[in-house]
Amino acid sequence: MIDNYKNDFEKFLAHTDEKQILLEEISKEIEKYGAKSLLDIGAGNGLLSVPLSKKVENYLAIESNKGFATKLREAKLEVIEGVFPLEIPGAFDMALASHSISYEKDSFEPFIKEAWKSVKSRGVLLIITYRGQEDDWTRLMKDLGESHEDHNRIGFNQIIELLASLGKVKTRKVITRVKTDNLEDMIQALSFVASDGKPEKKEKFLENHLRLGKILSEKYQDKNGYFFPFQHFFIITEKSG
Repeated sequence: MIDNYKNDFEKFLAHTDEKQILLEEISKEIEKYGAKSLLDIGAGNGLLSVPLSKKVENYLAIESNKGFATKLREAKLEVIEGVFPLEIPGAFDMALASHSISYEKDSFEPFIKEAWKSVKSRGVLLIITYRGQEDDWTRLMKDLGESHEDHNRIGFNQIIELLASLGKVKTRKVITRVKTDNLEDMIQALSFVASDGKPEKKEKFLENHLRLGKILSEKYQDKNGYFFPFQHFFIITEKSG
C-alpha cells in the first residue's frame, strides 16, 4: 500500500507545478520575515525541503515517513523521524507545516500548540493547507456527490480562530496547476488527491470515470491539453515579542 501511494504521488508530481510554486512562495515569506532558522514539520521527500534548507542557516525536518526521512538524511539534512506533535529542541524563526495539518480539531489543536512553542519571539508559524472554502476541487467533488465542503470550511475556520488567539494572523491564496496532455493522465493525477492515501477512496473516485471525463473535457480542457487548478491557503501567524 505504501508503494502504491508513493507511485501515485510521483505520478501526481510529474504533472503539477506545485513544488515549484510553493518553493517560490515560501521563499518569499522566509525573506520577508528575515528567517535564519526553519522548522519544517512534514518535510516530505526532499523536493521542497532540500532547497528550502539552503535558504536558512539552521534547518530541522520532522518527517514520519521512514523512506522520506532516509532521503532527507542522505541529503545531509538534520531530521527527527516521528509523528508530530513531539518534543523539539530549541526554537526557530519560522515553523512551517505545508499540507501536514488535519482539519480534525482533536488533531490540529495539539499540533498547532506544540508548533507554536517552537517559534521564537517575533517569529512566525506558516501553515499551508488546501481548501478553506469552495474552489474547483470542492465543486468537482460536489458534482460527483462527494462534497466535504462544510467539513473543510468548519475545520479551516477553527484553525484560524485558534491561531488568532495566539498571534496576528494573515492569509493569502496561492494557485498551482496540474497539467496533462491527455484525459487519462489527468484523471489518474486527480485520483491521488481524492485518495488521501487510502486505496478505497481512490477506487471510489475512479468509479466516476465517465462523469469525470465529461466534466474535465467541458471545463478544464484547452488547446494544450487538460489543466486543473488547486487553491492553497498560506496562513501566517506572527508571534509578538
